[in-house]
Amino acid sequence: MNDNQNNTTGLAGSTIEQTHFDASTIEKIGALSLAASAIQELNGTTHLVIPEGFRHLDLTAALEKAGEYPKRKTGTVHLGDLSSFNVYAADQGEPYDTYIYADPEARTLTAVLNEHDKEDSTAGWRDFRAVYKAELSREFTTWLQFNKKPMEQEDFAIFLEDNIADVVEPSGETLLQVALTLQAKTEVNFSSHKRLDNGQVQFAYSETVDARAGTGMIEIPREFTIGLRLFKNGDGYKIRARLKYRLGGGKLKFWYELDRADNAIEDAFQAYIDQARENGFTVLIGKP
Repeated sequence: MNDNQNNTTGLAGSTIEQTHFDASTIEKIGALSLAASAIQELNGTTHLVIPEGFRHLDLTAALEKAGEYPKRKTGTVHLGDLSSFNVYAADQGEPYDTYIYADPEARTLTAVLNEHDKEDSTAGWRDFRAVYKAELSREFTTWLQFNKKPMEQEDFAIFLEDNIADVVEPSGETLLQVALTLQAKTEVNFSSHKRLDNGQVQFAYSETVDARAGTGMIEIPREFTIGLRLFKNGDGYKIRARLKYRLGGGKLKFWYELDRADNAIEDAFQAYIDQARENGFTVLIGKP
């Protein structure tokens, strides 16, 4: 056994080899250990060298949860209407470090409430947000769903009857009477049609009732106007619809075409953007 080693017998009779270092060696080992665990700065980057076999534990979240309250605000809140969005953004945000991003395609407004500071260029975490999505109303969704889709005469009549509350011009009663007439004339043969000076289309038909032949006329408006909310909890809009038809084999098919419905949606969402700006926040068109 040399000067730096001796043997110690443990309780189980095994021999543990111990190594002794002089003060100089111990000092060098300590210096190396400190150097390995010291934070190193290199070209603007920060590094920490950890000896192999060691495990890193981040206790930040656990310590924060143990506290009385978080150190900063985080999370995303989804609001159900524009008024709630504006109230929340005004309560939680400040104009100098809040941007609102408006996405017309997705119809969303996103307030980043801890954005990069626009006054002193301080960086922000950008993880505290409020989001509002302008959802289409049920009634407008229905009209969009059947837009430009030909329907059999009776199906079209039933559609009008079910959604007559949205028709404002001509009056709902007038168009309802047209729908009821179409339902009553499903077994007739339509032979001709012509456009009238009063803006309606006249269809001539023949029918046989109790073995007796007869003829008749039906007048239908060439266009009508619906008035409804475009967005849930939103304001009402008027949209014109052109009534289309196809006559073939004595039968009629109908459909309607909404006049620039996409433009109406864009205009309605632009009104929401303008309201968000009234709170004093900067509103940008884009995605956060």
